[in-house]
Amino acid sequence: MSEVKSEIEDIAGPSTSGEQQQQQQNEQQVVATKDKKNPDLVPKKHRQRLTEEKKSSFEANPLILEHANLESVPEHLEKLMKQYEENRKMPAAEWLTLLIYLLALECGFVEEEIYAQKRHLLQPVPSFSSFHALNVRLLSEQPAKYEVLFNDTAYSMRLRTLLDKHAPGETSLVAALQTRLMAITLGDQLMVTLSPVPPSKQPGYSISLSIGRYVLSIQAKNKPVYHRFRKLNELSFELKQNVFQPMRSQQLMQMEHKLQPSLLGLPDELYHEIFRHLNKSQLNVVAKVNRQLKFYSKEVERKRLQGGRG
Repeated sequence: MSEVKSEIEDIAGPSTSGEQQQQQQNEQQVVATKDKKNPDLVPKKHRQRLTEEKKSSFEANPLILEHANLESVPEHLEKLMKQYEENRKMPAAEWLTLLIYLLALECGFVEEEIYAQKRHLLQPVPSFSSFHALNVRLLSEQPAKYEVLFNDTAYSMRLRTLLDKHAPGETSLVAALQTRLMAITLGDQLMVTLSPVPPSKQPGYSISLSIGRYVLSIQAKNKPVYHRFRKLNELSFELKQNVFQPMRSQQLMQMEHKLQPSLLGLPDELYHEIFRHLNKSQLNVVAKVNRQLKFYSKEVERKRLQGGRG
């Protein structure tokens, strides 16, 4: 019996020590896990760097809707939406229409009535650009002006395109800058159309947007209105590429404006300053591009013959 007991003790002894070892390992793992999760044990330099990175990422608000997120939105979106805080029960289609209006502002358009009131404060927008931050912020400080039609299922506003000159002289040119934006609710879709005003025979541009894709039907309590908005980068791309930019380009071409920065769009006095650095063979190459550059290159040659290189 004593031999059996000793064998049992020998067997039990290692088993008990094994359990203790396993328990100690588990305790060490728990302590190690707590140490990893405890921020006080993280090196101070490392914690400070992460804090600085977080602050720097939210230092400035994005300039356009395309870069908006739930934590940071453009100033003009925040300004406009604050004016509709008491109208939170508006249809989702109307909220989407307001987003479309903000994108129109980013593309160099302005509502006609607001333009008449603020034209002396608006900055000129060059033909090769469309976004002017100061103009957008100024125009977003008051509510959008639009008509609600057909039992709250359609929205209409008159727009005008901003250029580098506020008021073209001819009436035909003023009409070329005017458009009408229509947004019509068709089920869960919003049909958006931007058309030139009569008597223009130029085409308009349209796009169909899913309302629920960009505006949630539920408003969270104690949250800003813009927390209902989703996929603003996609909405911005679709409207700018398919509606606003094509219309602006069409208007500028109709007025014979240069659409992109180019050598042909410079003021006349700059051509001599540029071409005077070219020798005769280089001027001959430039003259072969088109009639306009040929004229300026010959002018530079003529001035050289009259009074030297400069």
